Amino acid sequence: MINFLKNLIQGENEPKPKGYLWIVIIILLMALAVSIVFFSRSRNYDTSVLVLTVEKNQNGEKQPRIYTVFYKNGTFSPTNLRIRRGDTVRFENQGLFGIHIISDPHPEHNDLSGFDSVGSIPQGGIFTYTFAVPGIFGYHNERDTNEGGKIIVR
Repeated sequence: MINFLKNLIQGENEPKPKGYLWIVIIILLMALAVSIVFFSRSRNYDTSVLVLTVEKNQNGEKQPRIYTVFYKNGTFSPTNLRIRRGDTVRFENQGLFGIHIISDPHPEHNDLSGFDSVGSIPQGGIFTYTFAVPGIFGYHNERDTNEGGKIIVR
């Protein structure tokens, strides 16, 4: 015990890093160097896909677009969609069971006359509708009226 106290006072019992600690430090420094080299390289990404070109017809109006609304697990995605007059929306059923898409409100279905899938859309099936008039049009799955969304036409 006396030797321990003597060594403690003289500073001979200071904790010294073990050999494995130095190996870990060297490996971490090497990993840091490799990551700096890897992430500092310049990459030539194709950014042309990020540019949205809007073609205009002869009258100077924008060409109509086609949007897709997916249905899966009782949810339409996107739930709210903003489009322009003349654009088309595709409703794609990715669920397990058939759905029947129809205009709000239930049970009148008179928000947008003609907006009705007229029967069941099977799994993997598609219902397409072109919106010709501006407004806000709600829709729902006739089999479960809590499942629905809105199309906002400008």
